[in-house]
Amino acid sequence: MTAGPDVVFSEVFRTTYPDVLAFMRRRVDGDVAEDLAAEVFAIAWNRWADVPREVRPWLFGVARNVLADDRRAQGRRDRLTLRIGTERVPTHDDPMAAATSTLDLHLAWARLSDADREVLALVTWDGLTGREAAQVLRCTRAAFSVRLSRARRRLRRLVDDVDVAPDATATATSALRPTATAVEGGQP
Repeated sequence: MTAGPDVVFSEVFRTTYPDVLAFMRRRVDGDVAEDLAAEVFAIAWNRWADVPREVRPWLFGVARNVLADDRRAQGRRDRLTLRIGTERVPTHDDPMAAATSTLDLHLAWARLSDADREVLALVTWDGLTGREAAQVLRCTRAAFSVRLSRARRRLRRLVDDVDVAPDATATATSALRPTATAVEGGQP
């Protein structure tokens, strides 16, 4: 009687996981290494029928690919962070203006529909091409391009239309400055 695929996989996992995890830890931080090692074995499980007899070298090949994907994704996140950081830079060194600018983007993002957020996130955060994102959303490349263009336009409009009430800004600013009575030690 031969062992089932789940038993064989469990044995392979038990014997090779420490090596794959050590491979990842030599290249990335601990928590990230654990996540990436888990991803390697998730891929192995999903492709178990296609795994060659020599499973250990194959797992290290998968680990290299997972690591490369993670590095590319991190590069995309870093570039996006830089791009977002330069989109609406305040013209002066006013911390309130910088906070307001960041708040504007967060408020605008929150006001977008789920569909618009998904379209934008697939391209900007997940780094998918238009063709890949269209496959994820199960639509044509042309339909995705239209959705992306409209989502960008709506986000731009929302960011431009975000209006922090003047009273809120004044209240926030005054909360940062001590009042005369507070400085003198009196009651407000």
